[in-house]
Amino acid sequence: MSTAKLFEPLTLRNGVVIKNRIYKGAMSEGMADKSHRPTRELIHAYKRWADGGTGLSITGNVMVDRRYLGEPGNIVVEDDRDLLLLKNWAEAGKRNHSHIWMQINHPGKQSPKSVSRQPVAPSAIPISGSAGSAFNPPRAMTSEEVTDTVNRFVKTAVAAKKAGFTGVQIHGAHGYLVSQFLSSRDNKRNDDYGGSLANRMRFLTEIYTGMRVALGDSFPISLKINSTDFDDEGFSFDDSIAVIKKMDELGIDHIEISGGDYEKPKMMGNGEVYFLDYAEKSVRQSLLRLG
Repeated sequence: MSTAKLFEPLTLRNGVVIKNRIYKGAMSEGMADKSHRPTRELIHAYKRWADGGTGLSITGNVMVDRRYLGEPGNIVVEDDRDLLLLKNWAEAGKRNHSHIWMQINHPGKQSPKSVSRQPVAPSAIPISGSAGSAFNPPRAMTSEEVTDTVNRFVKTAVAAKKAGFTGVQIHGAHGYLVSQFLSSRDNKRNDDYGGSLANRMRFLTEIYTGMRVALGDSFPISLKINSTDFDDEGFSFDDSIAVIKKMDELGIDHIEISGGDYEKPKMMGNGEVYFLDYAEKSVRQSLLRLG
């Protein structure tokens, strides 16, 4: 992308305009206080990003359930109890006509021993490899817990809108809970949320449709999704394309591509252009479909 293109506005499918293409991706800052609330330091960081000209900032890893954290220092939004602090955070991120979208997440089995005695997951499959020793084995979620967690994602999104955030992002990448449901390696359920890809994506589509009903058609909803898990038994390139097509049909406003998880952390690269192969393959597939 040319330097000039970076400063052109971006209009989303719902008509929302982002002033430029400068994008601050989620970084899981780990700057919450002991009660999992945003701190003055965190709010100041987003103020500086907005004042510096960023068109869109995605926050890092806001958790929907304080029982299950991705790491120490996560912010948790379960309800309106910290609405004033959330408003201050949103206002800082909106300075200089910037956008700030709250990234909403649940770690699933990727909740470390230091913060979770027993994490939950679609299926009771532990994390393998060198990273596995940092995590306790998960237990499989009950159907009631699956429904409750869908509702938690929606409730957090509603709180974000109420606080003044200009959009939300569903974290469906990097081996967290949504990603675990999508993966045939991590999801061995035999109910409506397991088996076929259509079933494995049901958790995600229910979160999205619940958010859309609660937030309205004009409020931006984004999805962060893996290009692949880089595992022959996991979420594949073809799976990713199929999920993206489905989310596009449902009306998603924005999709961010990533890849990997704690077992194969491809999202932690060495300065290369991330997931360039995926982008090239996606373009080729689109051209083939166009004839």
